Amino acid sequence: MKIKEILKTNNNDLIELLKYVLKKENIYSIKEDKLTLGEKELFKKLKKKLLNNMPIEYITKKAYFYKSEFMVNRDVLIPRTETETIIPYLLQYKNLIDIGCGSGAVGISIKKENPNINVVLSDISKKALNIAKINIGNLDIKLIQSDLTSKINLENTDCIFANLPYIKDKELLPQSVFKYEPHIALFGGKDGLFYIKNLILELHNKKWRGSLFLEMDDVQIKKINIKKTIIKDQFGFNRFIKIDYPILPFNIDMAFCN
Repeated sequence: MKIKEILKTNNNDLIELLKYVLKKENIYSIKEDKLTLGEKELFKKLKKKLLNNMPIEYITKKAYFYKSEFMVNRDVLIPRTETETIIPYLLQYKNLIDIGCGSGAVGISIKKENPNINVVLSDISKKALNIAKINIGNLDIKLIQSDLTSKINLENTDCIFANLPYIKDKELLPQSVFKYEPHIALFGGKDGLFYIKNLILELHNKKWRGSLFLEMDDVQIKKINIKKTIIKDQFGFNRFIKIDYPILPFNIDMAFCN
């Protein structure tokens, strides 16, 4: 098995796998063209995982988001490129809480862009927060384990971003997602809006004042019958909504369409 043969495939996953096996980023400058016996065996072993639909990010334990590399494992979702679109909007605020933070990619990216923004990362999963803690490194970011805002002090918070589970319970997903990514971070009830609805109502009942940014799909966006701003992702699809609190007027019976 030769290095040049793998590079010629132009298969990004195989090339990332090769980088991981060789523990080198710039593999195009390597003069030696052959893998050692140990490297060859490891490459074959990991390639089988790829062929079994395991995402390359879980094999290499790293994912790229916005301008940084993040550690990931199967306790957290792989950050999606589409989510990067929201970063410039969140940079306009002073005190941000990232609810359902997973690996912490969004909140950490905000902190790196502007260290003056106060960032709090929150997730119901302790395992997810352990990964976020690793990604935080030396950054001044607070971690809170909480079911939505139940254990969070919202005082002085002017912005909340929440990428909550919004996949419908019976929705068919690619094997690479369904088989490997954490279901607790994927599925959001019959219509996918269980946690989103709860958060919207929770913030209203707490009389919070600020801007809430939520990620969901276009069909679900149409079911949120509240004054909102729709934000498209970089591919032109409706991907986020912004809700400014207090919501006036607010009628709980009219807030959500079936």
